[in-house]
Amino acid sequence: MLSRGTTYEQPLWCKLIIMSFATKKAPCTGIENRPGCMQAALEILGDKWSPLLIGQLVKNGKTFGELELALAGISPRTLSARIDKLESEKVVSKHLYCPHPPRFRYTLTPKGMELQAILVKMAVWGDRYS
Repeated sequence: MLSRGTTYEQPLWCKLIIMSFATKKAPCTGIENRPGCMQAALEILGDKWSPLLIGQLVKNGKTFGELELALAGISPRTLSARIDKLESEKVVSKHLYCPHPPRFRYTLTPKGMELQAILVKMAVWGDRYS
């Protein structure tokens, strides 16, 4: 606990992570055509739950409850935040299927479906080296 008048200094690793997503980088030679492409992908796929959430929606849409069951260990608050983020990035769309009480089914947009190839390659790599 901090005493009155003292300030909290973030650890260096925290500052580097925040900085790495806050600033545009030079292109990764041989991978990117222009700076920021990989960073843009990591802003969508770079957290723990988003790739797993997208993977759950590849074959068909799911409700919040179905996603919560499929993603064991995710809190409802985190799931809601990830869905909102992916919806704002136009990766996921929500469709009202019951007006009272409001119930939604979540599906991938065409932009979200394009991520399937990346997720498959990640799964193959993970299977090879895990």
